[in-house]
Amino acid sequence: MHSIRVDDRKLRFSAAHFVQGTDYCESLHGHNYQVSITITGELDSYGMVLDFGVVKKQVKEICDTLDHMILLPGSSDVINITSGTDEIEVNIDDKRYVFPSEDCLILPIPATTAELLAEYVASNLDLPNKYQTKICVSESEGSSGCFYSEPT
Repeated sequence: MHSIRVDDRKLRFSAAHFVQGTDYCESLHGHNYQVSITITGELDSYGMVLDFGVVKKQVKEICDTLDHMILLPGSSDVINITSGTDEIEVNIDDKRYVFPSEDCLILPIPATTAELLAEYVASNLDLPNKYQTKICVSESEGSSGCFYSEPT
């Protein structure tokens, strides 16, 4: 088996989020996220696993949708999100936030952790199912969450 790794400076996004833990709720804060992807599979007739450009383009498009947004976990059991016409209200424990709708992205994940953001990126890629993938989202240097998918 062979693999390619794409870890390009263009595969970044800046976003705000908070994470609800068992005993705590982080305050709203932001990160300059970095995305990397490793794809493992058989070589094609050109001697490539997959074209780097195809992978970069797709990951960049996903990063662009996340960039400069407040990321909200749409399937959270502990964070209550109410969408209005122009604003989104978020209630978590004893905190209440109101944000302009245009600044928010409600994601179909239960928490906005690096691990689940990596899974979100993976679920939005349009790659053939014959590859093993590893997608990592770094919140800062040395702190990443990753998602692995196997070929089907």
